[in-house]
Amino acid sequence: MGHTFYDGTIVVVRAILNSLSHILHQAELQPNSSTLLQARLYEDMYPLTDQVRLATQFSENLVARVTGREPVTFPGSPTSFAQFYERIDTVLKALDEADKDTVNQQADILGPTKLGPDKTAEMNAATYAHLIALPNIYFHLSTAYGILRKEGVSLGKLDYYAGFVPQLAGGQ
Repeated sequence: MGHTFYDGTIVVVRAILNSLSHILHQAELQPNSSTLLQARLYEDMYPLTDQVRLATQFSENLVARVTGREPVTFPGSPTSFAQFYERIDTVLKALDEADKDTVNQQADILGPTKLGPDKTAEMNAATYAHLIALPNIYFHLSTAYGILRKEGVSLGKLDYYAGFVPQLAGGQ
């Protein structure tokens, strides 16, 4: 069988979260790591804590949608690197438990999709995954990466790709 809905969702989100975890581990090694938690790219943008909150919540929402269950809602924003990793690990566990056949069967199933505080639309899981969830998850990974680079964390493109192509990370 060729590329499946599972491959385009579960596998991709796992890679994104592994990259997020990798760059956060690099940040935690910095002498100023505690100041990074509230760092922002720009004053009216969310800080690093909220970038992780949103990346993990969108990831959880996606895995719940494509496995036919209600999403877990994480309370508040994480306030430490330990809480970052706990959230990421929680979602990675859910991704690991996602049944490939179940996910593939969900692609065309319509369901209500929240598009804002007062707006909901019917959309199938594939549309939700590829037009709402994945772009948001990538955005928050990229923004977290940008925040850390702005704050002087020595990250390169290979660090961003670490979860996608682990052989590139650490010179392996």
